[in-house]
Amino acid sequence: MDLWLGSHQAFFAAVRSGDVDAVRCLVEELDPAAAAALATAQTEAGETALYIAAENNSEELFRYLLRFYDFEAAAIRSRVDLDAFHVAAKLGHVGIVKELLSLWPAFCRVCNSSNTSALYSAAVMDHLDVVNSILDVDESSARIVRKNGKTALHTAARVGYYQIVKALLQRDPGIVSIIDKKGQTALHMAVKGRSLDVVEALLQTDIAILNMRDKKGNTALHIATRKWRPQMVRLLLCYESIEVNAINNQNETAMDLAEKIPYGESQMDILESLSEAGAKHSRNIGKDDDELRRTVSDIKHDVHTQFIQNAKTNKRMSGIAKELRKLHREAVQNTINSVTMVAVLIASIAFMAIFNLPGQYLQDGGEVGKAYIADVRGFRVFCLLNATALFISLAVVVVQITLVAWETRAQKQVVSVVNKLMWTACLSTCSAFLSLAYVVVGKQASWMATTITAVGGPIMVGTLLTMSYLVLRQRFRIGEDSQRRIKRASGSKSFSWSLYSGYSDPDVFSDNEKKIYAL
Repeated sequence: MDLWLGSHQAFFAAVRSGDVDAVRCLVEELDPAAAAALATAQTEAGETALYIAAENNSEELFRYLLRFYDFEAAAIRSRVDLDAFHVAAKLGHVGIVKELLSLWPAFCRVCNSSNTSALYSAAVMDHLDVVNSILDVDESSARIVRKNGKTALHTAARVGYYQIVKALLQRDPGIVSIIDKKGQTALHMAVKGRSLDVVEALLQTDIAILNMRDKKGNTALHIATRKWRPQMVRLLLCYESIEVNAINNQNETAMDLAEKIPYGESQMDILESLSEAGAKHSRNIGKDDDELRRTVSDIKHDVHTQFIQNAKTNKRMSGIAKELRKLHREAVQNTINSVTMVAVLIASIAFMAIFNLPGQYLQDGGEVGKAYIADVRGFRVFCLLNATALFISLAVVVVQITLVAWETRAQKQVVSVVNKLMWTACLSTCSAFLSLAYVVVGKQASWMATTITAVGGPIMVGTLLTMSYLVLRQRFRIGEDSQRRIKRASGSKSFSWSLYSGYSDPDVFSDNEKKIYAL
């Protein structure tokens, strides 16, 4: 007995050290019966040699010891309720797991006293290789439930192991709808965690679980709200089939639960997301929302009133537009009449000026009728400029009495051309006057003519330059863009219907809105 006890202690010491040679020497010294008894022997913790080798991941020693074990001996559990296969799976020793599965595939369905399988233990420890190895042998092991009704998918989803969840769903998508003893699916568990990828994977597999209720009537949205998971709430609300106002057994909606959350950023985010999705309190479900009806009624009334007001404004704008067009046509016509009158006046003055010269004309001799000042340079300049003013004025008169423009825009074009001709005629008349002034005052008083030129010249030139600037500003819209931007920036931002597009006549709303414009 003492010899066997000594061999027993030496044997387990060698196994714990992973010394294959020492274990082999000890076993070979014993007869087959004693060797078999030693293999099934347990420590005070209930561990067999095979269990210890599996726990320490001593693969070479493990393979040596396997020859002394059958399925029943290999399945002996320790005091922690684990056998060699289970402890290897839990610790992620995939090599030992594959060794045992190659001999006894039934290990896939062996569970401990809480009905926990090796697959479950490997999944909750995020050992993906072990999970895949077990599923390769027996996919149905994914449906093994613990005494609390939870599968490996439930717990992996709760912890947020996306790869484990994905592996389980790929092998058996049907497990996504399995419920535990609380009536909760893996989605209920997943929204308690923080992995959005896991939630999306579950819903992509079966969207029907989105609104499944547990035994308390809670949907996944209830659970996510109660657990203060704003990101989960936003993700669930992205699905069109979500029941935002589902009521649980406590007569609470997700909005009711959100108000019970301690005040903070999470509560504000959840309340905002639920409000945007149309969530309501349970007390408002199935009841007419009087406030909403009043708001809708007020909006309808305001819209109707706005349309009536727009119609009235539209009618007034129509009348105003007509009056503006009428006034504009009258203003353009008055300008045409004024230009014609001025042209006739300049032509008359120019015609009469050549026959009413200072010093008069020769009364006898071979050059009767010749002006006494005909040889003076100033008179020659006067003749040239006077003739220019005369003929330009006559040309303007001919144009004005010949062309008939019905449209305001056409009238403006005619006035624009005629005005430039009249500028030239006025400038010629002014210059003719100044040139003759030098002749009239004489050489001794030439300072008078110079003074007249100094006074009159700047007046005429300044006037023409100012008019030119106004014309150019009108043509190239100088300064209008910035003014328009200022008006838009300072204008009203109130809501209105634009029904005035029919009155966008540029003659009415562009030129007429100016106090003055140049052609």
